[in-house]
Amino acid sequence: MFRVLCLDGGGILGTFTASVLSDFEVQTGKPISESFDLIVGTSTGGILALGLGLEFSATDLLDFYRTRGPTIFPHTSRFARTRASLRQLFAPKLDSDPLRIELSGILHDRKLAEATTRLVIPTYDAVEGRTFLFKTAHSPSLVHDADLLAVDVALATSAAPTYFRASEARQLTGSQYVDGGVWANNPSMVGLVEAAKFLAQPISEIAILSIGTTTTTTTIAQHEHSGALQWNVGLINLLMRGQSESATSQAKLLLGERYHRIDHVAPESMFSMDDGRVDKIEKLIALGRNQARKIANKTPVFDIFLNGEVARKFKPIQ
Repeated sequence: MFRVLCLDGGGILGTFTASVLSDFEVQTGKPISESFDLIVGTSTGGILALGLGLEFSATDLLDFYRTRGPTIFPHTSRFARTRASLRQLFAPKLDSDPLRIELSGILHDRKLAEATTRLVIPTYDAVEGRTFLFKTAHSPSLVHDADLLAVDVALATSAAPTYFRASEARQLTGSQYVDGGVWANNPSMVGLVEAAKFLAQPISEIAILSIGTTTTTTTIAQHEHSGALQWNVGLINLLMRGQSESATSQAKLLLGERYHRIDHVAPESMFSMDDGRVDKIEKLIALGRNQARKIANKTPVFDIFLNGEVARKFKPIQ
């Protein structure tokens, strides 16, 4: 079985994802990356995918979210939050410098070529106006990204519109990228296509573990007569959620029981992708741990993905 790990976008909500992965590592006593032939991650999921591919443990990555999350997504006074929300109508809400500084603190100058697991990181090329994927050199045609800094790839996939400014890969002068979540917030279909088309795996032998960043049961009926100002960033969230639901349904139809999705439905307004308060982060950690221990998740995950079989060695093409 060719096993693919797909990780959603969602800002600080990636704490939930990291917690799920960390608890699985605790249960197995082995690094998560050893069990997967391909890891695909968007935005915060891209940061996690890069970390796993560069041999950080999921527990190390969870600690990063727990300790550095409040710095990247600071919870300021009510006045400051209101001002930031108003600014978001005309400019990015957050400064991306703290994110770059904190990512540089753990990734340093490491390159995509150093990954020991195949990686695919969705982003959007703002200059050419097209979807774009950063990839490890796991195919003869995929050698162009190898020397890119992991920090730049992480920033490119997580530059969420209205939250952070577009990001540039420093080795690609003039480049601009925005969050891959604008088209692949749930990258399940990206992972399936990569495995089937570029890695020549029969669909009957592909299995995908998809992990979300929590979702909510919300209605948009109140926007029946809304314009752009009333929708604000709610429109972006709606588009990302719609894409995620579509990707889940499509992958499930194609893979059946070989597709497993882990997520948690939270009350509306309980969490936000830019709310880095310590108590919120701890709640996300608890929710992730609980999902990793549910029999409904443990049984298929341990039967298919964490069954003791080590993934085939990845050898980058030079």
